[in-house]
Amino acid sequence: MNQFEWKLREDLCEVARRMYTEGFMSGSDGNLSTILGPNEVLVTPSRLCKGFLTPDQIVKIDKQGNQLSGDYPPTSEVSMHLAAYQERPDICAVAHCHPPYLIAFTVAGLQLPSNILPEIEMLFGGKIPLAPYATPGKDLADSIRDAIRKRENGVVLLDHHGFLAVGNDIYQAAIRVDHAESAAKVIFLARQLGGEKPLASEKVEALHKKHDLVLQLESDVYGGYCHADECLEKEAGSQTTISETELEQIVRDVVQQTLKNL
Repeated sequence: MNQFEWKLREDLCEVARRMYTEGFMSGSDGNLSTILGPNEVLVTPSRLCKGFLTPDQIVKIDKQGNQLSGDYPPTSEVSMHLAAYQERPDICAVAHCHPPYLIAFTVAGLQLPSNILPEIEMLFGGKIPLAPYATPGKDLADSIRDAIRKRENGVVLLDHHGFLAVGNDIYQAAIRVDHAESAAKVIFLARQLGGEKPLASEKVEALHKKHDLVLQLESDVYGGYCHADECLEKEAGSQTTISETELEQIVRDVVQQTLKNL
């Protein structure tokens, strides 16, 4: 096993540990994956608690779902990961988990409202798509295709089930989960205090204009070792990159300026 593969395995374990700690992956719930090579994918194993994984427990499969190595079977939801890779040749990682506030909205039959939080308008274009309920397996995999196929969608909420996020690496996928769950929690808490107050329409429009810029900045930050086909093509050209800290500061500055103008 080369150093690159071991690093990817370590990253999957680290993100799984963080998601378990945050309560996004209870028990043996949730699964993560990342592309290793042209026809190889690393994926978390089935049945094991994701908070205590070790790199040697990560399973290697091909893009047809056949197991290539590993002492444990791959996640039972591997077909959903493969569907995401089929629809999005620009991504290199997939995270599926069960964030409680996001799922609670779907269980209650409620949509996450738009025009409330600057971060959601800017980071997700003001919308988090909802896939219809589907039985885990092929039906669930097919349920995400329409939403994740659209390049502007980095996340999909799964009705009565969970959440799916994609990215250039597993850290980008994970941070998208974190942003979305945080938004759902804020909206839930606001409703305990009497309800959310929408942003003015002109402020929302300004935030949406920043959405494409944020996507490009994220691509620069999280594309460090992305090896999806399209990422490799971009890497061949010259590209100015910024750090994750610089990206966070840009997002923070835009949000603060927007709030000052309310």
